[in-house]
Amino acid sequence: MLTERWRLNADVAYLPWTGFKGRDYHLLRDMTTFDEQRGNGGGGVQIEGVLSYSITKNISVGVGGRYWAMWTKKDSDSLCSSSGCVGAPRILAKYSMERWGTFFQASYKFDSKS
Repeated sequence: MLTERWRLNADVAYLPWTGFKGRDYHLLRDMTTFDEQRGNGGGGVQIEGVLSYSITKNISVGVGGRYWAMWTKKDSDSLCSSSGCVGAPRILAKYSMERWGTFFQASYKFDSKS
């Protein structure tokens, strides 16, 4: 608690292992190869923070932010899955993903009677 009504929460999570499988779809093109990428290993992280204000002892509102990042090892592979790529050599690559966002929240705590 920062003050009687203001509260700051933060969470951090580490991903010790990630798996990825994705396909490159270009559906507006006449010809496409539909390359498939996949990777195992790597890691990731998620960070979240929320600043909330207690309107009453039961009702609070808040605003927060969240960030995710995941990556594969540098020797992940890319495979062609259409007939135009049969016999093509494996292409080694590293894949990564980052996402972030903000959100608003409201919460209500029910009183528990013993």
